[in-house]
Amino acid sequence: MPDGPAFDAALLAGGQSRRLGRDKAFLDWRGLPLYVLQLRKLASLAPDRLWLSTRSEQPFPEVLEGVTRLADDPPGLGPLGGLRSILAASRAERVLVLAVDLPRMETAFLASLLAEEGGAAPRSDRGWEPLVAVYPRESMLALVEEAIAADHLRLQHLLDEAAARGLVRPVPVGAENADLFANLNTSEDLAALEQGAHDEALALDRYRVERGFVRTLDRVASEEPLELRVNGTSVAVTMRTPGHDEELAAGFLLTEGLISSSDDIAEIVRCPEVDPDRAGNVLDVRLRRETDLARLTRHVFTSSSCGVCGKATLDAVFGQFPPLASRAMPPSPDFLLGLPAKLRAVQETFDRTGGLHASALFDAAGHLLHLREDVGRHNALDKVIGHAFLRGMPLDETVLLVSGRISFELMQKALAARIPVVAGISAPSSLAVKLARESGQVLVGFLRERGFNLYAGTGEDVAGFC
Repeated sequence: MPDGPAFDAALLAGGQSRRLGRDKAFLDWRGLPLYVLQLRKLASLAPDRLWLSTRSEQPFPEVLEGVTRLADDPPGLGPLGGLRSILAASRAERVLVLAVDLPRMETAFLASLLAEEGGAAPRSDRGWEPLVAVYPRESMLALVEEAIAADHLRLQHLLDEAAARGLVRPVPVGAENADLFANLNTSEDLAALEQGAHDEALALDRYRVERGFVRTLDRVASEEPLELRVNGTSVAVTMRTPGHDEELAAGFLLTEGLISSSDDIAEIVRCPEVDPDRAGNVLDVRLRRETDLARLTRHVFTSSSCGVCGKATLDAVFGQFPPLASRAMPPSPDFLLGLPAKLRAVQETFDRTGGLHASALFDAAGHLLHLREDVGRHNALDKVIGHAFLRGMPLDETVLLVSGRISFELMQKALAARIPVVAGISAPSSLAVKLARESGQVLVGFLRERGFNLYAGTGEDVAGFC
């Protein structure tokens, strides 16, 4: 929630696109209508009033409590019509405006706009990013009226004039934020954005032997917790890539023996009381009959790749273990590049079967301390950590190397053991990167003979403890 003067917020949801062939506002995004997801983002910033600007003929069956709907009539004015309706209805000094077209927009960026004094609008190399901005209400309303009267309906022109009059200041959009402004106008845009529902963009330092560290933008697979409830009772949390959550819930209950037919399920609903940034991450499966849940909460979803399972609420996922006392420093590139060969040299069972994950601990000199293999990546790590724990070995100056992808669960286990540096042969998930950055851990992915990606920790700090 941003500090500072009071403000109103508004969602422009009346836009049409003949090239898309559907109303943008009602597109499904991670199981929610897009306009509901966008309203939740705005509501999380605690505006005085929250407005929804629509065309008068649009049906909006689900509007959040406290949201006031406005019609952007007369038709034909595009976003300016909706903007005029909002500015005329509001009485706040400033109004934060977001269009429904930007499904990847994050509340953190919206809050950064509100932290600017007066009006603020994003600007990239392409020009203004006009679908999100903070406007000084009274002076901006007069400018919008002038633009409509002169038939200047383009938002780019409006923001040029607003900036010239000192009503808004440009907020630079860098590579780390460019993905937030992916717009939705065509079926091709929709296909790209739907793919983006399963991955996320982030800035990282990529190291290659030939050219050293280069700052770049890359994508990681999305990983988020999904809490499953049965008849209102929380039974498990699993980490998953968002999407097809109802299918996941039904399959989970079937394989756990709680249901035997789809007829056992009355409905599957999303719980609206969760934090807006986790919108859609809690499902309640309402069964037609009572069932014994005690055995499920004790005997939970366990498999070789299930992630964090058996925790009763989403609140239990983060905050179990404190961050490292001091931020870890990345080992030198040469140190890291030598680890994969050392791991493979001692993976005896993998060489025979090709079917096992491995976790290995190295000391600051690069000596292998311990290795374990298992069909489950989290089992292999538990064995390595358990070996050190039973022998009283401190791990606060070790490097962990894992043979596969790096999930949130692996990072959480490493944090619990106070392991400061985690490297993997494959990619991390989005939540693994988030945890590493918040906990002060170093996270290295795609570690190969000629290079790696540094997801947490910076390339400027490579003269670390190794």
